[in-house]
Amino acid sequence: PIINRNLIRKGKIVKFGDKEIDYHPNFRLIMQTRLANPHFRPEIQAQTTLINFSTSRDGLEAQLLAEIVAVERPDLEKSKFEVTKQKNEYKINLKKLEDSLLACLATAEGNFIQNVELVVTLERTVNTALEMEQKKMEAEKFSRQIDRTRELYRPTATRACIIYFIMNDLSKIHLMYQFSLKAFRSVFLKAIDNAEQNEDLHIRIDNLIDAITFSSYSYIVRGLFEEHKLIFTVQLLLQVEIRAS
Repeated sequence: PIINRNLIRKGKIVKFGDKEIDYHPNFRLIMQTRLANPHFRPEIQAQTTLINFSTSRDGLEAQLLAEIVAVERPDLEKSKFEVTKQKNEYKINLKKLEDSLLACLATAEGNFIQNVELVVTLERTVNTALEMEQKKMEAEKFSRQIDRTRELYRPTATRACIIYFIMNDLSKIHLMYQFSLKAFRSVFLKAIDNAEQNEDLHIRIDNLIDAITFSSYSYIVRGLFEEHKLIFTVQLLLQVEIRAS
């Protein structure tokens, strides 16, 4: 009755069972579930707003990649943010110029060619749009260069992502195995700090992968029953090998 807003027409009242309860117009009902993939009837979905807060593999991997690049190459991550911001601004400005151009043409009267003010305005708008488009293309080119460098760190984010989702699935073995993403991120960041330094980027990345794997594994197995440690270890080895192949 609350979701359906079954109100009685003598004021704001909702009938809940055999009781009549005052209903405030600003009342909001928020419910949550820990179920990973809950099923709701179509009528419930039509009457409510469903928000999925579950973590996806691609989303988590992108998040972890951004975090490791922010630690290893803060200049790169800052440039990525600035370029993305510039690209969005260029898109917005181009749309404004396009709307301005169409507005000028729509409101113009008489012969376009003889309207000197209109011709000058159109020419100025077109030139500005071309400059904006050029800047947008340069920003996109720079963004691709940044992405190529960031991608070198992706194997570290991929390994962490594999471990997280194996860890998350441990609740299927025993309900007591509940691990938070916040705690896992803390272990992940500490592993980055503890990884052995090396000027060779490829060796550094290998060191990061080893540190993340060891730290995460140690953190997880401490909370497992003895009979489940082997299951987790084998699953981790299999997933790593599958990803590598």
